[in-house]
Amino acid sequence: MTLLELLNATTGYFEKHGVPQARLNAELLIADALGLKRLDIYLQFDRPIADAEREKLRPMVRRRAQREPLQHVMGWTEFCGLRLICDGRALVPRPETECLVEEALRRAAAETGSLLDIGTGTGAIALAFLAKRPGWKAIATDISPGALVLAQANAAALGLSDRITFKQCDLWPNGGGESFGLIAANPPYIASAILPATAPEVQADPLVALDGGPDGLDLIRRIIAGARERLAPGASLLIEIGDEQGPAVRNLLVAAGLAEPAILPDLNGRDRIAAARPRESGHPAAAA
Repeated sequence: MTLLELLNATTGYFEKHGVPQARLNAELLIADALGLKRLDIYLQFDRPIADAEREKLRPMVRRRAQREPLQHVMGWTEFCGLRLICDGRALVPRPETECLVEEALRRAAAETGSLLDIGTGTGAIALAFLAKRPGWKAIATDISPGALVLAQANAAALGLSDRITFKQCDLWPNGGGESFGLIAANPPYIASAILPATAPEVQADPLVALDGGPDGLDLIRRIIAGARERLAPGASLLIEIGDEQGPAVRNLLVAAGLAEPAILPDLNGRDRIAAARPRESGHPAAAA
């Protein structure tokens, strides 16, 4: 069997089992199993596939056909140019969340500062930010001990462990009194009733990272309510939200007394990031 024949067979198998983007998934999985770059496949169509290579790939293909997330099967994912360890302990980082990191970098122009990453999961947001802001440090929180172990492994692999502190807690780090130059969060925001209808790949993520309560806003409300007292002057709050939650979340930002409430789009033009700053004393509230 040649590499081209393997690619075509894997693509057909994925199509039969309803795997989205079957060809792309086949390319990525084969490249990972064979230690190739994806584009290398197209330069080596006539390459013979050894039996040992087929044996290595076979269980990976089977797992993906059962709709286990590609990132879990490979054991890693790319996020903002970083390679992150990825498995069932935490939410798979999505491309939409890269928009939040880009906005964070745009707003955090100071050479030094402190970031609070709420619900860090794999550590994706905090680590991608720190990789671009060498003078900053971060505290990353998560309620899941498994997710924190995973995030710590990613920090170590990227050489960022000395600039990030991980804390197991429900949203806010214990101690109080500390303010941050940036607060970022990608909380669960899917409404509970919608979860059973989501794709199998989504449901493979931890429920605690997906279920946002009856309207998807339970954790978002709590983050907005607690952010005002923890934002340093001139700091920003950035929260990833569902694409139909923009108006409701903007109202929450206004009701909390935060300044410059805004809902920013992702690359597809859908509402994706809620942003605000602490209000300066004496500054009038924005209209909803």
